[in-house]
Amino acid sequence: MTDASTEKSNIFLRYQFVIFLLVLQCVFIVLFGIHAEYGLQETETEFYYSFFQDVHVMMFVGFGFLMTFLHRYSFSAVCFNFLLAAFALEWAILLRGYVFHWHSHSRTFPVDITSLLHADFVCASVLISFGAIIGKVNPIQLIILALIEIVIQVWNQYIGTQMFCVYDAGEFVFAFRCKKKRLENVFRSIFVHVFGAYFGLAVSFVIHRTDMLNSTKEKSNYISDVFAMIGTLFLFCFWPSFNAGAAHGDDRLRAIVNTYVSISSSCILTFIISFLVNQGKLDIVHIQNSTLAGGVAVGTVADKNIGLFGAMIIGSVAGTISTLGYKYLLEFLRRFRLHDTCGVHNLHGLPGLISGTAGIIVAAINNQHLLTETCLGGLHRSNSMQAKFQLAALVLTLVMAIVGGLVTGLIIRLPIFVSPKSDFHFDDSPNWHIEH
Repeated sequence: MTDASTEKSNIFLRYQFVIFLLVLQCVFIVLFGIHAEYGLQETETEFYYSFFQDVHVMMFVGFGFLMTFLHRYSFSAVCFNFLLAAFALEWAILLRGYVFHWHSHSRTFPVDITSLLHADFVCASVLISFGAIIGKVNPIQLIILALIEIVIQVWNQYIGTQMFCVYDAGEFVFAFRCKKKRLENVFRSIFVHVFGAYFGLAVSFVIHRTDMLNSTKEKSNYISDVFAMIGTLFLFCFWPSFNAGAAHGDDRLRAIVNTYVSISSSCILTFIISFLVNQGKLDIVHIQNSTLAGGVAVGTVADKNIGLFGAMIIGSVAGTISTLGYKYLLEFLRRFRLHDTCGVHNLHGLPGLISGTAGIIVAAINNQHLLTETCLGGLHRSNSMQAKFQLAALVLTLVMAIVGGLVTGLIIRLPIFVSPKSDFHFDDSPNWHIEH
C-alpha cells in the first residue's frame, strides 16, 4: 500500500463516524419528509406532555449523569449519552411508525406526543446497553449498536404486545387517529430493562479483551461519584412518570403509587444491605444504582392492583438482590468475559427478571381478565394461559436480546470500526480536547 493510499485510509477512519452519522441523518430527513405527518388534534397532548417531559429528563439528565462516575471518561459519558439518545429517538419514531402505526392507504404514519413518549422508552433500552460497554467502544460503534438494537427491540415489543398480548405496565393507552380508536400496549420492564441489559451484556461478551480488566482508568473519584448521584436522584424522582406515563385513568394512579413506594423500599433496603455487607460502612456504588431497582422491578405490574404492601415487597426484594449483585456478582461475571462497566445486570437485568416473574404471578392469581381489549389474541384468556404468555414473552425477550447482542458485537468489532486501544479505554482524550 502506498503512502498516499495509507493517508487516505487514515483520514477515512478518522472521519468515518461523522460521515456515517451525516448519511444516516440525511436518510432520516428524507424518510420523515415522505412518510411522517403530525398526529391529529384529538390526541391528548396536555394529558401526556408533563409525563413525557419527566421521562425525557430521565433519558438525557438521569442516565447521562449516572454514567459520569468514570472520572477519566465523564465528558464521553454524558455527551455520548446525549448523542446516542438523540439518534435513538429519531430512529425509534421512524421504526415504530412503520411497525405500529403505518397507514397503508396514505402511506404515512402519524407522530404525536405518545409517539415521542414511546420513543423515549425505546431510547432507554439503548442507554441501558450503553452502560454495559461504556468506555470500551468508539462513537461509530455506539451508533451502529443503536441502529441495530432498536430494530430488534421494536420487533420484540411488537411480537410480545400485539401477538402474545402480554402486559408490561399499563394495559393500554387511548389515542384517536383517523376518527378510529387505537389501542396500544405500553411496555416497561420486560421490553426495556431486560432487553437492554442482556443485549448490552451480549455485546460486551463479544468485544471483550483481557486488557479491559486491567485498566487503571476504570475507577471513580470523590467528585465524579457526586456527579453520578445527580443522575441517581433525577431518576429516582421521575421514575413514577416512567412507569405511569402511558397509562390511563385508575391504571395511572396505581402505577404512580406502586412505583413511588416500591422505589422507596428499594432505597431503604439498599442502605441496610450495603451497611451490612461492608462491615458497617456504605458503598457509594450501591447507593448510586441499587436504590433505583424497585422502579425497575415493579414495572411490569405497576398499574395492577397488587396492593401497597405488594409493591413494597417487590421493591425490598429488588433492592436487596441488586445490592448483593453489585457486591458479589459483578466481579464474578468478569471471569466469564462479562465485563459490565455500569453493572446494568444488577440494576436492570436482575430487577427486570423479578418484574417479569411478578407479572407471571399476578397473571396466574388475578381473578379478572387482565387483557380485554388490547388485541384479539388476549380476549377471554384464562389466568393460567395469560401467565404462560407472560413467561413466553420474557423468554422471547431474553433470546432476542442475547442473540441480537452477540450478532451486533460481531459487527462492531470488525476491523473497519477500529476499536479503542487498551490505553484509551475509559479515557476521554481520544475524542475530546482536554485542557490539563
